[in-house]
Amino acid sequence: MITTRNARVKYLLIGATCSVAFGVLGCASLLAQSPEADTPLPIGNIEIVNHEVFDEPDDGVSVPYRIANKIHVQTRNVVVERELLFGEGDALDQELIEQTERNLRGLTFLRDAQVETVEVDSDGDGRPDRVDVRVLTWDTWSLSPRVDFQQVHDRTVWEAGVSEKNLFGLGKAITVTHRTNLDRTSDRVTYLDPQLVGSRVSMVASGSKLSDGDELLLQLNRNYFSLRDPWSWTVGGGSFRRTDPIYRDGFETERIRHRGQWGDLAVGRAIFRSEQRAVRVHGAYRIREERVGVEGRDFGIAEVGLRSVSHRFVQLTHVNQFERNEDFNLGADSFATIGLSTNALGGGVNRAAFLAIGHVQGLPLGAGHFVIAEGRFDGRHERGEWRNALTTFRARYLRKHATRHAFVSRIAYQRGRNLDPEVQLLLGVENGLRGYPVRQFDGNQLLLLSAEERWFMADDVGQLFSLGVAGFIDSGFVWSEEQSFDLGDLKTAVGVSLLLGSNRLSSRGGIRVDVGYGLNRLAGVGRWVFAAGSDIGF
Repeated sequence: MITTRNARVKYLLIGATCSVAFGVLGCASLLAQSPEADTPLPIGNIEIVNHEVFDEPDDGVSVPYRIANKIHVQTRNVVVERELLFGEGDALDQELIEQTERNLRGLTFLRDAQVETVEVDSDGDGRPDRVDVRVLTWDTWSLSPRVDFQQVHDRTVWEAGVSEKNLFGLGKAITVTHRTNLDRTSDRVTYLDPQLVGSRVSMVASGSKLSDGDELLLQLNRNYFSLRDPWSWTVGGGSFRRTDPIYRDGFETERIRHRGQWGDLAVGRAIFRSEQRAVRVHGAYRIREERVGVEGRDFGIAEVGLRSVSHRFVQLTHVNQFERNEDFNLGADSFATIGLSTNALGGGVNRAAFLAIGHVQGLPLGAGHFVIAEGRFDGRHERGEWRNALTTFRARYLRKHATRHAFVSRIAYQRGRNLDPEVQLLLGVENGLRGYPVRQFDGNQLLLLSAEERWFMADDVGQLFSLGVAGFIDSGFVWSEEQSFDLGDLKTAVGVSLLLGSNRLSSRGGIRVDVGYGLNRLAGVGRWVFAAGSDIGF
């Protein structure tokens, strides 16, 4: 017999999923009724032109650049060909042309990609009868020492190793690193193959030796490559052993032993596809076996989900990566996923239901001017209550004043309910509240507001680096379950940043140096906070 409370939860889950389902299928129906476009021209010749890392100057010293290009192994044409979403003889589809550009720009060994089309009149009757395509790519330096240093207030994070992101010009990547972060040290070997055995299947495998345990991972993915793609699948598994730190008022108070293993098998299918939108369903079986302290969490999860995604991309430079083209989707992304774990499915003795539901929406406000907002809920219902439930609202705002001048801001709110002991909402210099120490504030409600003005002053100086500066203001706090929500508790910081980047030498964005000053005094804590490291985020 189902209790009244469990019945309400059951109907809530069903109702939430049906609401999203009817919404996305309704949009699909409207799109399906749109009139057909004129018959597109067929694609004729396809030419691939790959550019080296460095341009050899027409005057001045060119020998160092020429030597560097000779040492570097250039990306092979076959690697680019496998990423193309079209072929000779196919009808021209502008969405596939643009998505190919975006997919190529997402490869870590390329710093940019463009796909050009030219209408051709081969019989001379004044009307084009085919479209020739030219695919242009630009390599980034692929073999490099992996050196990363971040000074976050009184804590040092550093990494040393070597990485080859384009092994033999085939797009394979192997990385060997030693890293010391805020929680532990680790020695890691990672292999990434985005085109396994010449296919569209990607593989990632990694093994890590941690100061407090170890980690193993193996995953195969056949992702959706465009809105036209009909299906996807994922299979993977892994294990881990570590200790998770617990923080109170900026200090680590204890560590919890955490070990587990997991496995995933998921298959997705598009039930509606058009030039601008796709509606997809998926089914999955997931295994989660964990021990956290003395608590055991064993789940065998049968999962179904529905997703509607639309594309409305804008392409901009000088937001996060200086002169490199970046793609921002101002379309909509709605999703709902429900999972059920029972003993018969391989879970523990207790039933559990898992729910994830959310929506991401872009709002264009003009050229180089937009908002991207997100709301979502994730949680599991177990033993008659929601556990590890997290509600999140985020919004990002961008306004480009000029090509090299941008204003960026963001707001984030999170509320947790019955969070697992190793899950904490933390706030400090390392995650957005610059001017206050690492993980200074903890609780189950988090609010963060940030605004930053960025000036990108110099691009590709000597083909080696780009330079910019920024001024910022951050305000935020984290409340515990025992505290009431009060805006007067917000802590505010102001500061300046130095921005450095090199798109030819690294695909990791840029390096920033922040100096923040906390406007609110904390007992026993200095007001000046210094942080340096990689990541210029929006």
